[in-house]
Amino acid sequence: MYPSLMSNETPKLFEGKIYNEMLLKKLYCDYRDSYNPTARLSTELEADILDTGSPTLYHPASEYCSHITSYSAVRLVDDLYNNGDVDLRDFSKQHWLPLSQWLAVENNLKNVWIGLLKMADHLKTEAAGNNTDDIEQFECLLDFLHYISDKCKIKPFYLQMLKAVLNVPTVFLISVTFPPFIFYQNIEETCLVKEHIQLGRCLTSREKNKILEEVETCWWRNQEYTDVNELATFSEKTEINKLLKSWRSNQILRSFLEVVQRLISSVPIEQFNTKASYNPQQFARELSKDHYQIQIKLTDKSINPTFLQNAEQKFHHFNSGHFNKSTKSVQTTDRQNAFPQEIFPSITNQHNPLNEIANYFKNQLFESWNKLLADREYEKEDPSIKEIIQLLDSFREESIMFWNELFNSITLSNEQLFDTGLLLRITPTTLIPLLQEKNLYLEKSLSFLLTKDQCTILGGIIVNWTLEQQMERTLHFAIHEKWEDFKKEISHIPHSNWKPSEHISWLILELEMNITIREIQIKVAQHMIEPNIKTDDSTVRNIVMQMNMGEGKTSVILPMLAVYLSSSNSSLVRIIVLKSLFPTNYQSLRYKLGGLLNRRIFPFACRRDMNFNNQQIKQIFERFEQGLRNYDIILTSPEDILSFDLLTIDKCRRNEFDVGCSMLTVQRWLKKYVRDVLDESDEILHVKYQLIYTVGGQQQVDGGAERWKTIQIILKLVKKHAEDISKCFNENVCYKPSERKSAFPQFRLQSHEPFPLLCEKIANDWIDSRNYRYTDKPIILSFILETNSSIEYVVNKFSRLDIELFLIVRGLLSSEVLLVAFKKRYRVNYGVNPKPSFNRLMAVPFRAKDVVADRTEFGHPDVALVLTQLSYYYSGLNDEQLSQCFNRLNEEETDPTSIYDQWILYENENNIPTSIKQWNGVNLEDYQQRINFLFPIFRYNMLVSNYCLDYFVFPREAKQFPYKLVSSAWDLSSSLRSKIITGFSGTNDTQLLLPVHIRQYDLPELQKTDAIVVNNLLQPENENYQFLLINETSENILNQI
Repeated sequence: MYPSLMSNETPKLFEGKIYNEMLLKKLYCDYRDSYNPTARLSTELEADILDTGSPTLYHPASEYCSHITSYSAVRLVDDLYNNGDVDLRDFSKQHWLPLSQWLAVENNLKNVWIGLLKMADHLKTEAAGNNTDDIEQFECLLDFLHYISDKCKIKPFYLQMLKAVLNVPTVFLISVTFPPFIFYQNIEETCLVKEHIQLGRCLTSREKNKILEEVETCWWRNQEYTDVNELATFSEKTEINKLLKSWRSNQILRSFLEVVQRLISSVPIEQFNTKASYNPQQFARELSKDHYQIQIKLTDKSINPTFLQNAEQKFHHFNSGHFNKSTKSVQTTDRQNAFPQEIFPSITNQHNPLNEIANYFKNQLFESWNKLLADREYEKEDPSIKEIIQLLDSFREESIMFWNELFNSITLSNEQLFDTGLLLRITPTTLIPLLQEKNLYLEKSLSFLLTKDQCTILGGIIVNWTLEQQMERTLHFAIHEKWEDFKKEISHIPHSNWKPSEHISWLILELEMNITIREIQIKVAQHMIEPNIKTDDSTVRNIVMQMNMGEGKTSVILPMLAVYLSSSNSSLVRIIVLKSLFPTNYQSLRYKLGGLLNRRIFPFACRRDMNFNNQQIKQIFERFEQGLRNYDIILTSPEDILSFDLLTIDKCRRNEFDVGCSMLTVQRWLKKYVRDVLDESDEILHVKYQLIYTVGGQQQVDGGAERWKTIQIILKLVKKHAEDISKCFNENVCYKPSERKSAFPQFRLQSHEPFPLLCEKIANDWIDSRNYRYTDKPIILSFILETNSSIEYVVNKFSRLDIELFLIVRGLLSSEVLLVAFKKRYRVNYGVNPKPSFNRLMAVPFRAKDVVADRTEFGHPDVALVLTQLSYYYSGLNDEQLSQCFNRLNEEETDPTSIYDQWILYENENNIPTSIKQWNGVNLEDYQQRINFLFPIFRYNMLVSNYCLDYFVFPREAKQFPYKLVSSAWDLSSSLRSKIITGFSGTNDTQLLLPVHIRQYDLPELQKTDAIVVNNLLQPENENYQFLLINETSENILNQI
């Protein structure tokens, strides 16, 4: 099938030629005469090509020409298969082409050599006499591997060994068993390696020795490890058997290689043919912007005036609709008229400190409710299916006539240029970009520009296409009986409040996305492009606005803003999205703006571990400037922007002034040219968000162990009063008592109201437990519970240690650290990261249920300590952590009995087996006692959890830094910016907490949004719910849905 490269018969056509021009002449003539007679070159070029003169051919310069192909001998087990991992691949039944597969990393010689050896042996033995072509192909493959040996760092001697197996008759591998083609790990390990057997810390030295002895016995007997003594865990047992299997496989591989080595070394090694190498010919590639483009000038002479007038009406004017149907006002049936006073129960209390804020939101909702009641909905009579089909057909006919007219006007006087392919084919994808805003870069790359009338015709065609799409969507809904979608679609009149010719990019966006941009979406986009702010305050420039969920903020309005604002090189559009939504937004914007609209979306990322140098900052700056020139769009997140700002300060702090100065230059440029658009602005500008860079060496937290021990005492008091607080504030507290006496209950505050009473109870109990004088108690209470009390009242009356404790408790109570902690939900807002790769034991923020927020931690040390305590209280200690505690209690404590007795007393005595009531009865080597009694009883014991945290978590991880660089949402809206910032979100709850340079400024048409949400929540169908059984099957769940 494939001729051997060793053949001496060379086709005469190529004899003595390297680049045979006769063949090129023949191919040109055949193509010209047989396939495309019109595709002729000029007379001069054709005569030159067909000239019979003998041109001087290119001869590459020889680099070297080695006629010696013998290479130093090497042993397989000492070199290629000496150590490391091997993924053996079987190529005995795989085709040798394409050759590119042998350049892949996974097909390196170490992985494929044994497979090639098997292939060579198979060709020589099993198909002897009938496989001439196959052998020649294999020789071609070996020659190719020899050719690329330098590039791929292959020692050619191994290829010579394969050639010897193929060609030497005395080498047969019939009696040799090939090893399994699997993944081999650490092939140098061909015997038992005890050091690689990892056993848990909970095992004693004696238990570990027993396990190792059994493993060694299993190794020599070629058996699996069964854990006769039941000392290892399931994962340890699995890992040991995995190691035994790996060592045995390595032993088989090593034996095979030694046998093969002896067989091949007993025969002469085959030599390769001459290997020649040449310096490659160098070519310069012409840039597309420098390529010569034929330019033609178009005229308007042939355009039909009637068609032009119809297209102008569609393209340059508003659309009033196509169906003349009667309109009537309708009242929404699911709307309640009475304002829901009951959702504001707390504002009747005049002493409520939040009364003023509550009244503000009540009045705002009242205005929104009135807007909703005053809003009248109008409904038109629906057209029939027949009318829709007739209208669709008329649009299609008109579009075809418009297109033919446009096509003829462009090609009429330049038919030959278009027919020969010297100019681009006339298609919608080539003409639509011509309709967009002109720029120098675009004009240089085009063969022609459309005239004004041609632009009008093309605009009319695109408008017609968008109308056709709407009619097709409407028919689709009608055919599938989706009448609600049908009514929505037919009620939207395209281009009713905007002229397509004034917003060509939006028209193209409609066409490419197959949508109709609604009236309210146009109003929102125009409001965000140039806010119509009716206020006397001249400082109000940056605004955010509210738009209900599901109204197309991200899917429609965001691309509209991006493409419109990027149409001028006076500003660089930067879209800021949440980090979690970044991948989705990036793919969406690329899909919507990267086609006909020809906008490039490039992401900007920055983290502290990106150690930028001056050259990299220069490249970033050049990319920003290029983006401004080419109308590109930046997509980034608030973390990346603030990280770049903090990294600039950090570079200066580290005395890297060259890099810091370059980054400052980039910052100033961005403040001058960047136009920001915020998606989900309520989250991006939330007051709780901050980015922190720690500075300096790690230090122990202030107060050391006393700090977390005090927190443990306070949490014990919380447990004491949790039930009473839940009874007093039943609607504001989530409380569930624990099943065991020693465990911490499920306790969460849902508002601020219960917290003052809880603080008062905790403070009184804590002071009483410290045995202070009765006369000092009011002073301490005042200092702990009142934030405005001065430290001067306690400085001269108490010791430094006492004052330190007062400050810790004051931070927890009056500074509301405890309130912040108990408002969060475990495993939803915080928890311990369970991933083994995350080498931290402290609690970290969560984004959602069991979804850890990457690369984040709690900034306040007390918040981190409290939430870590709660995480371990709620989750309980695992077996390894409990083993650590008991081993330390046994080996390092001077009085383990008293500590154990405290743990036992904290439990319900009736639930404790007699065998473990005393420390003397505990046998840590008894696996059954540990698993069945000790661990289940003490898993949720608060004192045991405290012991684990005191010795294994907090000493190592409760750290702080001397300095911090902090940035927040306020840094996103600096007053030094030249361009305005606009954003939108589905809520306006945080409008009073926005940065001072940004205001909430909603459209009048959307002031009813809050009322719509409340009205939907108060519908009768939302007063009931269905719940699932604990062991419900997936089929039953789907049936209920």
